[in-house]
Amino acid sequence: MLSEGQAGASSSGRASVTVLDQVLWSTLAGTAELSSFARAWLALQCRQLDRVERAVLVLRGPEGLAPAARWPEGDAGSPELAEIAELALEERRGVASRGRAAAGEEARAALLAFPLIEGETLHGVIAVQCQGAGDAVIRETMRALQWGASWIELHRRRVAAGSDTSRLRQSFAALEVTACALNATSFGDAARAVATELAVRLQASRVAVGWLKRDRIKLAGMSHTVAIGTRMDSVADLASAMDEAIDQQASLLYPVPEGAGVLGLRAHAALATRRGAGAVLTVPLVVETEMLGAITVECAEATMIDQEMVDLVEAIAALVGPALATAQRQERWWIAIGLDIIRRDIGKLIGPEHYLLKLSTLAAAAVIAFFALYTTDYQISGHAVLEGEVRRSIAASLDGYIATERARAGQMVRKGDVLATLDSSELNLQRLRWIATREQHRLELNKALSAGQRAEVAIDNAQVEAANSEIALLDEEIARTRIVAPFDGLVISGDLSQSVGVPVQRAQVLFELAPLDSYRVVVRVPDSDVGRVAVDRPGQLVLSALPDDRFGLAVSRITPVSDQAEGSNFFRVEARLDRVSDRLRPNMEGVARLSTGEHHLIWIWSHHLIDTIRLWLWAWWP
Repeated sequence: MLSEGQAGASSSGRASVTVLDQVLWSTLAGTAELSSFARAWLALQCRQLDRVERAVLVLRGPEGLAPAARWPEGDAGSPELAEIAELALEERRGVASRGRAAAGEEARAALLAFPLIEGETLHGVIAVQCQGAGDAVIRETMRALQWGASWIELHRRRVAAGSDTSRLRQSFAALEVTACALNATSFGDAARAVATELAVRLQASRVAVGWLKRDRIKLAGMSHTVAIGTRMDSVADLASAMDEAIDQQASLLYPVPEGAGVLGLRAHAALATRRGAGAVLTVPLVVETEMLGAITVECAEATMIDQEMVDLVEAIAALVGPALATAQRQERWWIAIGLDIIRRDIGKLIGPEHYLLKLSTLAAAAVIAFFALYTTDYQISGHAVLEGEVRRSIAASLDGYIATERARAGQMVRKGDVLATLDSSELNLQRLRWIATREQHRLELNKALSAGQRAEVAIDNAQVEAANSEIALLDEEIARTRIVAPFDGLVISGDLSQSVGVPVQRAQVLFELAPLDSYRVVVRVPDSDVGRVAVDRPGQLVLSALPDDRFGLAVSRITPVSDQAEGSNFFRVEARLDRVSDRLRPNMEGVARLSTGEHHLIWIWSHHLIDTIRLWLWAWWP
């Protein structure tokens, strides 16, 4: 029994562990800062795992993958842990490694790593080192790492949700202000509406919108003001502040926030001093990389303008700028603008001079006539993949563990070559057990025969036959642990070099083989052109690996089932090669061109557009 001192120490230790766990869980659930979250998550993960000596969590940051947390704190890591983490990142799956120890030595540490993948994006990896862990502990540890990785994804989504909410709020405000500009009937009304809406939304004392005219800023609108009056000093100060921001091509805030770079803010300081404003913010209006104006916001207190308000005004300016530019250009009548353009171009074409325009027009007419009369072979291009006519999948014939591997993708094999073997130790033990059982039944059979017990003889004889059947079945299963090549060919997929000791299931595909003496070409033809492809039509194939060699094709089959890729529908068209080269390999990719007959050039270049228009008109025509 424990003494009172020992019991008190044990209770104190459990209490400290409980408090530490509570702190870690509180940090894990409440913090948005990545480094604190990573340290808390890794500490909790390692405290819940068995036999963990050290661990490292690597996450993707702005500068790429880098360690975000280590356990224990301050651990320097190990080269073996870094290697297993790099292997998991490369393989994009969980991996485990454990070296074999010599006789009399302690078991080497087990190294496990699991990548953090969300969709198709690799965000990081967690690697742990366990001392003296058995297979069961390794499997449980890998399962715990896989379940625990969901916390990392939850944190990323939580941070992204907060950022998305802020951006959504800014976008909504920008759309509302832009709507005020679009609802105005003139450029001046649009500028005043934008200024007034911004002043109300930002609770600013004054907002002004300026526009560049002949390289000088002129106030186009001011909040809560119908017309800009005769307050010349105020107008001049506002224009100077806007010119200051446009000259520096940046948003300017006075007073300068702590830690920001030094900028020229003389005009902003003068405006704040004369107006008695606590803060002045000016954001340029940019349209297609061209500075066209600026928005100036004045607030009574300096604390009213923070980074969130700066981001909001910049988001509003990004949308309002094009809207105001459109309103300014539309001050003229569009009919007059169009007629002026047409009249000017026709006058240049039929009037004197402007010889370059006339020659260009004649050349364009000649080119159009040439394209409308000249005919050539219309060929349909599509992505092509070279496949073996025979593609054999080699699967595991029974459940077990990978014992050895002797082949991998890209290796030539011959018929009967062993590609891999499964662990047959358990099957051999079962076979020995059934042999012993058979011998026991044979002894009982001999005793029954000597005693003349016919019923016992029949029973023992049946049991001997059953044992023989089990032994024959086990012999067949042991033979199936040797995975052999069914024919000469190339291993096109399958690599078990990192999977020795990994369990496999019956019918799980381990290798794929293809012969090198017969191929077929699979061409992905768009559905808009598949109707022009016919069997036995010729074509050509150029492979990415052999760009200088062209192979002749002949269409052999058109699959009547479509497939979707890259947002479009495609049909699978199979073709046969006119010759086979020893340089060809399965799964080579390239471009195939299938001939469909003679057509005019103008039709070849325009028929897709014409077909689209005809289909649209047919769908919407009453």
